[in-house]
Amino acid sequence: MKIKDIQMLLIMAVAAVGLGALCVYYLIFSEDLPIIDISQGIEQEEEEYIVTPRATGDVGDIVNALMKELLDEKMLLLEEEEDINLIISDDEEIKEFDQSINEDEL
Repeated sequence: MKIKDIQMLLIMAVAAVGLGALCVYYLIFSEDLPIIDISQGIEQEEEEYIVTPRATGDVGDIVNALMKELLDEKMLLLEEEEDINLIISDDEEIKEFDQSINEDEL
């Protein structure tokens, strides 16, 4: 082997050991590192706290909890449908606005 080949192998070995040490350091100390989540502030405003029903073992409570959950899902779907309808109506208005005026019809 040439000297340059040995030097290249040593450099690669040092780089591999360094990357390995960084990985081990990250795994050991990653819990202590502060991680800043930009979306956290936005989500906190919109996030509602989920209140789970108390576990009583009563069938009526289970049914009520399921009905409430289904009602919440239905409300979300209705909100999405309203958004879709707004987009469709806006799209139709834009298409109508783009049409030229026929002066004979006036």
